[in-house]
Amino acid sequence: MRKIVVVGVGGAGRTRWADALGTRLGLPVTHLDTLYHRGDRSLAPAEEFAEAQRALIAEPGWILAGNHAPTLAMRLAAADTVVFLDINPPAAITDLLARRRRPEPGGHDRMNPSVLRSVLAYRHAVRPRVRRLIAEHTDPRTPVHTFTTHRAAERWLTDLPTVP
Repeated sequence: MRKIVVVGVGGAGRTRWADALGTRLGLPVTHLDTLYHRGDRSLAPAEEFAEAQRALIAEPGWILAGNHAPTLAMRLAAADTVVFLDINPPAAITDLLARRRRPEPGGHDRMNPSVLRSVLAYRHAVRPRVRRLIAEHTDPRTPVHTFTTHRAAERWLTDLPTVP
């Protein structure tokens, strides 16, 4: 496991989870929101955002956390492991509410109404597309770990050997 894509519903804990995975495996972690959301609250242009990801996936080891479906195919094609945090929306919203005081990478507000709407709509609007992209763009030999509960994801992470 040297090139890992972490995707999932907002509020599933991708940020914290990817950081813990990076620490455990000794890999650099990039949260795509930090590339996409600029400090001045503007968004990176699509080609600039895609180019930044192309540069990252050319590296020998990485963890890229975030959905951003328009560029997901390139990340999946380069990955040797995919982690899909398919946590149910009520649990994700509960987690968002519990974590709302911590700043989000990229500085955007995770508690604005559009974020909450996207979490609630994820299962019907985004999840099918993510699953299709995983099926279409991930090498058949690449393991795809899908977790529907935080407990299962944490158990898998805890069971991984730590890289010294």
